[in-house]
Amino acid sequence: MNNQSILFNFINHLSVQNQPFVLRHNGQPPEWDDEALHQQAYNFNPELYALFSLIETVTPEQRLRVLFQLLKASRNRFSYNLRLTLESVTNFLLTILHPDKVLTVFLALKRVRANHKHTTRAILKYIFEHPQSLDMVVCRRPAIVDCLEHALGKNVARGCVKYVTYNEEETYLNQNLLRFVNNRERIKTILQLLYRYQELQTATGDYQELHQNYIQILANQQERPKTVTATNRGDIAATLVHLYRGGKSEQLMEAVENYVKQAVARLPRFDGTLALVFDASASTRSYGDRQYCCLAQSVALKLVLQRCCTKLKVYQVGGTADVLPMPKGHSDIATSLLDALNGKPDLVVIVSDGYENIYPSDLSKVVATLPQIGIATQIVFCHSKFTKQDDLELRRPAKNLPQLEFWHQEDFKNLRLSMMSIFSDKSEANLREFLLEELSQFKKQFISYESNLEKSKLQALEVSSG
Repeated sequence: MNNQSILFNFINHLSVQNQPFVLRHNGQPPEWDDEALHQQAYNFNPELYALFSLIETVTPEQRLRVLFQLLKASRNRFSYNLRLTLESVTNFLLTILHPDKVLTVFLALKRVRANHKHTTRAILKYIFEHPQSLDMVVCRRPAIVDCLEHALGKNVARGCVKYVTYNEEETYLNQNLLRFVNNRERIKTILQLLYRYQELQTATGDYQELHQNYIQILANQQERPKTVTATNRGDIAATLVHLYRGGKSEQLMEAVENYVKQAVARLPRFDGTLALVFDASASTRSYGDRQYCCLAQSVALKLVLQRCCTKLKVYQVGGTADVLPMPKGHSDIATSLLDALNGKPDLVVIVSDGYENIYPSDLSKVVATLPQIGIATQIVFCHSKFTKQDDLELRRPAKNLPQLEFWHQEDFKNLRLSMMSIFSDKSEANLREFLLEELSQFKKQFISYESNLEKSKLQALEVSSG
């Protein structure tokens, strides 16, 4: 696998693979069938590897794998800023993942004997500073004892219990535990629950629900309609559908312009050369309630890419030559692809509904021939769909090309990130800056939620005491 495709393949793998991260009761290391892919992506660029876990479409099991990889790997010789980023992403993942899954990762770290300083810190802070730590300790005591004794060492952990229990001088605690967690009372309570069974309380299982509140914060960023119509797949496409169906052009075109500006403001830029093969053939008209919908979403993507990409050239397949092309003619995508490659772009993006109604399999044959004549330009096929559930079985004219899909305006961000990941050397700075800003926004939202929650508790306390 060449360097250009490592991150591209990885970023798309994160969104489609959700096989469980398995830790069996046999003392063996965890089982995850894509370990080599994760290790390769981490070695190639550890910062982007971690930041990719912020993407909306990443599955929970993949985020679990990223957390394990970040805690398992050494950070020796990493710069201070890189360590800060990895630490921030680790905290993000610990916040949004199910606590039982997190404990599985901690136990897996014990199986592979990973015990770096950042690993110890993450385990101890999670055990002692989790808002529902007491409930978690009661429900999962054996697992937490194993995690604690792995982080500190068995003798050290039990030595801390002795010093806490008998209120002896704190030098030992300062050296081994208080330097990671600065809350002596919480430490004392939890250690006695774990080792002395004192004040054993009834478990409620509330610790399993807290992360859902943070997941909901993320979900609110990207709301998708449950029932899809022509006008709820994003503002740009909705307005374009009105235009295609005979709406007043001046007002609607002005609205399209404003919506495009708003969308571009939230997307990363790409400074490379991009060739867009744009399908406006007769099949993109569609029919019934879906008439013009796929084409409108394709046009919306084209308008956004024209603003996001410094160097973009469009090669249209079929259709009229208008700003809003009317669907017309055949889908001769292969010829337009060859025209696009003559311009020697960094990346070719084919945007189509997937119906190839002239020279069947021609595109696939052309793509297969390119490496034989020395053309290594990366090509990506982007399917324009009406809903997420559209069946693409008969709409894949080139299965030998990387495939991306989009049906809603919110998908544009993931498309852009996937495109930029192909050329990490040319787009790394923009990609990194964009994802770091995403991380910063998530942290602010989490802090705001926790602040509001604390205010609500204080108000409830004042009411009850009044």
